[in-house]
Amino acid sequence: MRLIAIACPTCRCVSHTPADRCRAIQDLVRPEEVAHLLRTVPAHLVPPAYSFVGSVARWLQGQMGTGDLAYIPDPGWCDRWCSPAGTLERGGGDCDDLAILAASLLMAGGLAVDVVVGRHCNGFVCDGHAWVEGCDQRGWFLLEATQGHLFRRGRPATYSPALKLRPGNCRLAA
Repeated sequence: MRLIAIACPTCRCVSHTPADRCRAIQDLVRPEEVAHLLRTVPAHLVPPAYSFVGSVARWLQGQMGTGDLAYIPDPGWCDRWCSPAGTLERGGGDCDDLAILAASLLMAGGLAVDVVVGRHCNGFVCDGHAWVEGCDQRGWFLLEATQGHLFRRGRPATYSPALKLRPGNCRLAA
């Protein structure tokens, strides 16, 4: 990994090796950087059907809708992964930056999640992609951080995982 100090001091060029991607997740998923965005509500006031991951998905949708966050492609010379603070400061990022931001938010809220790296096919082309998967009180979910879409009834066939990256536990996807 090489630090991109000029463009973003909290971003890294990450090679496509599992070891480098695992090291990047260990370093860049930072719940403490986004904990201030969470509002604490007493447990007895939280409705039974409440979904924290649903709130994060709606927040991402809102940020994208207002333009406060945008999809920003990486430079051609680098697969740049940024910390949550770096992504917020830049006003967006690509799929891995937004997945790291979403994972950090979910972890700040107490959930254990994976940043999943694999491929996404849209019917015309398949590209490298990153998203977030985990479980909450309502069961398994996939959060597409680039749009704030939340899937709960299984991974859509358009997503093909290769690595599941969690701080403290990186593994090949099953």
